[in-house]
Amino acid sequence: MQMKPPAMTLRLIGIAALWALLVLALQVGRANAQSGSYPQDNAPKSYPVVSRETYNRVLEILFPRDDPDPSKTVLELVLRFRPSFQSTSQMIIRRRIDKVEVVEYTSLDGNIYSKLNETLARGGKEDAVEMAKSIRIKRREISVPYTHAKRWYASFFDSLASTTKTLRESGQEFDKTGGNETILLDGTIYDLWYEQRLNKMSFSLYDVEVDTPGADGEFKLVQWMNAVRREVGKLKQQ
Repeated sequence: MQMKPPAMTLRLIGIAALWALLVLALQVGRANAQSGSYPQDNAPKSYPVVSRETYNRVLEILFPRDDPDPSKTVLELVLRFRPSFQSTSQMIIRRRIDKVEVVEYTSLDGNIYSKLNETLARGGKEDAVEMAKSIRIKRREISVPYTHAKRWYASFFDSLASTTKTLRESGQEFDKTGGNETILLDGTIYDLWYEQRLNKMSFSLYDVEVDTPGADGEFKLVQWMNAVRREVGKLKQQ
C-alpha cells in the first residue's frame, strides 16, 4: 500500500532562520535562472547576496525614523513593510500637539532587497551609502483626520495584546510538538516602532506577504498594520 506524505502546516519561524533560508533560495534560484542549467559537474554557481547588516543600514538611510521636532510629538508609530517581492515601504504616524502627521516612504524601484542583490550581481561594491544612492524613494505627507488616528491608536493596543497571546501560545505549541516546525515562504517582515515620550518598544514579525488576496496575516498586529496601510492609501486618493 502506498503511503501518502503528511499534510504540511505553515508556521512562522525566527527572523534569523528566515534570512538564512532566503539567502540560500536566492543563490540557487539565480544560478538556475542565469546559467539555464547546472554546469557539467552539477555544482550550482554561487552569486553574492547582500548581508543583513548592509541591507538594514540601507533601509535606515532610505527610510529615516528620526522626529525632526520631538518636543511637539505626543506619540509616534513607525510601520515598515519588507516584502519578499512587493515594493518596500514605510509609514510614520505622529500625533503632535496640534495635528496628526502621516509621512509615507515608498521605493520607486520595487523590492529593495532584490535591487541590492542585482547591484552585487553586476559587480557592485557592498557599500550601504553608495547602494542607497541608487534607489529612488518617494516621500509623501498625508493629511489624516484626528478621528482616524484616535481609532488606530485604540485598535493598536488591542492588536498588540492579541499578538503577544498568539506568540505565547506558539511557544507552548513548539514544546508540545517536540520542536517540529514547518515554514512560511515568500512572506513579509513587518517592523513596528512605538514611542510615547520617553517610553519605547518595537516589534519585528514575519507573516503573510503584503497584498495577498484573501489573507491579512496570522498576527493581529500584522492585520492592523495592513489595515492602516490600506486606509492611508484611500486617504491619498481623496
